[in-house]
Amino acid sequence: REKPIWKRAVQQVAPILLILSVGFGSLLAISPTVRAAFLQWITEWYETHITYRYVGTDMAGAMPQYEITELPEGYAEIKSERIEWPNQVNIVYRNGREGKTIYLNYIRMNQGGATDFVIEDVEILPVVVNGLDGQLFWKANWESEWNTVTWIDSDRELQFTIEAHLDKMDIINIAESVSLVKSTK
Repeated sequence: REKPIWKRAVQQVAPILLILSVGFGSLLAISPTVRAAFLQWITEWYETHITYRYVGTDMAGAMPQYEITELPEGYAEIKSERIEWPNQVNIVYRNGREGKTIYLNYIRMNQGGATDFVIEDVEILPVVVNGLDGQLFWKANWESEWNTVTWIDSDRELQFTIEAHLDKMDIINIAESVSLVKSTK
């Protein structure tokens, strides 16, 4: 007795689909470029800077509200310097006694958007912020030069950046304390 045509077709297509899915899964596991493109962003490395380019659908609606919940002593938000655009929020925290500033910026990963980071005279260190991969753009002379940490939350389609005159552990601890305080959904 002969098998129906659809059963023969499924038996012939199944091994091909298995091979393709294993191959694609391997590419995602070993290639940061493929993984990033699949997750809606591409990281481009140039001699003087790194660019994150975003692909995918545009998000609509108000931006969610995040803030740094564990600021170093003496820092407070300068509400008059807060900037909220439809796809980006910039928050400024300043230490009144020392005059030092911490900047928190987060943007939506919308189609055609990009973020650039200058990497001249910077050590680029991989970091993990709340379980999310990121990068620390580190200058050893942190008391007089800006250090930057950035990470992407692909589930929320947001890229976060903190700039400050802080050492490695302090800037990572501050990044770990960035929390959602008001959702727009």
